[in-house]
Amino acid sequence: MKIATNVQRDAFGGITISNLALFDWLEDKEDTIVGIEIISERHILGAVVFGRYLPSFFTHHIINGLDIFPYFSWEKMGNPKKNWKPIIEATKKVLREEAPDIILINGTYNVPWILAHAAKDLGIPIVLRYAGVLQKEVVHKNIFIRRRLLAYEKWLVASAAAVIFPSSVCQKAVEKEITKAPVKQSVIIPNPADHYKTLLRRRVERYTMAAIGRWTPVKNFEAFVSLHKQLLLENWPHRAVMVTSYWDKRFGLPETIKQQASMSHDDLLKFYKSINLLIVASHFETFCNVAAEALVSGTSVLVSKNVGFSEILIKAGLKRMVIDSFDNPIEVAKAVKRIAKIKLSKKEIDKVIALLNPQLVHQRILNVLNEVIRG
Repeated sequence: MKIATNVQRDAFGGITISNLALFDWLEDKEDTIVGIEIISERHILGAVVFGRYLPSFFTHHIINGLDIFPYFSWEKMGNPKKNWKPIIEATKKVLREEAPDIILINGTYNVPWILAHAAKDLGIPIVLRYAGVLQKEVVHKNIFIRRRLLAYEKWLVASAAAVIFPSSVCQKAVEKEITKAPVKQSVIIPNPADHYKTLLRRRVERYTMAAIGRWTPVKNFEAFVSLHKQLLLENWPHRAVMVTSYWDKRFGLPETIKQQASMSHDDLLKFYKSINLLIVASHFETFCNVAAEALVSGTSVLVSKNVGFSEILIKAGLKRMVIDSFDNPIEVAKAVKRIAKIKLSKKEIDKVIALLNPQLVHQRILNVLNEVIRG
């Protein structure tokens, strides 16, 4: 089977992490990958993350959107299919040349939307793998932008022959806010998480908690800062670290929080071993790869019930790591202290590892792709 899919080179992003895990699993099989990347930056570095794949398995097509995206934002009025026609046509040219059997679309932003239009025009079946509910990502935008993007996201779901949700949290959000009805031909398959036994945990002098992610409103970094300030008020000794790809100077980050730039996936795996607790304060997450990776690395996590990974934690008997919300810093601080008193056991880690076994997860994804191809 030849699978075309949208790719990103940012190793810090969830789509890239999920893609690389799937590609690694498929590499020694008969399937091949056509990676399509649409860029909007004048200067980009080489795609190091894909360098290990042989050309016979992975072909990387880069389409330049620099002369289009800055002038025709899909958040503004206009017809994006008309405005973005050169990019859609370039994508169709790639698909004609490569002739994939199926399109696996990751996410719901502009590149997935473009890829879906190109695939629909050519009659290539589409499987949508949810990686972020767009309406949740733009909740801070004005109502006109939200309505416009809602129409695009709804069309994207409708264009897919099958939809893969990483959690029931994601599925319920989509069916309630996007489609307003049950999504037919859908399945829940969690994102996988590899267990790296060779990495050893580092000893830390002070209890260290961290927040990791893109700097966007949905990540709710404000709650992490509020938690840190509350723990300082209670004289609870700890260290706070924020790892993100961008810093908003207007945010007013306290000097007591260490700032750290985004890092490669390998460095991120080492980082998990150097902290005691990962805080995921996001208002909403379809799954949360960093939380899964941190836990299988032996690091405790704290998430809300609006994070898809919470379902895995509850199934594994780790309900202590799930709270209703991060709205009340005092209650969150109590939860942190409870978690700090209980050491994460090997048995608990093994339960999560079993639930997120890459072999089982990727085989289920492959089964969905094959079923769609068979019609």
